[in-house]
Amino acid sequence: MGPRETCRLAVELAEEFGETVHDVAERAIATFEADGAADRALMWRAIHAILGDIAARRFDPHAPIAIH
Repeated sequence: MGPRETCRLAVELAEEFGETVHDVAERAIATFEADGAADRALMWRAIHAILGDIAARRFDPHAPIAIH
């Protein structure tokens, strides 16, 4: 999954689940790390970071995504 797809997924999760999605992301990270699935944990870390930016209004989920 590329950066744009990761951002879109984070936006969809935030819109669907609101604030509870942060807890889901943290649990997913912990579970995947415990299972030794570092690649999946890394993806959820990225999603968690984007969710934090959305919550802090540093990222406009409805604006076009610009990757530099």
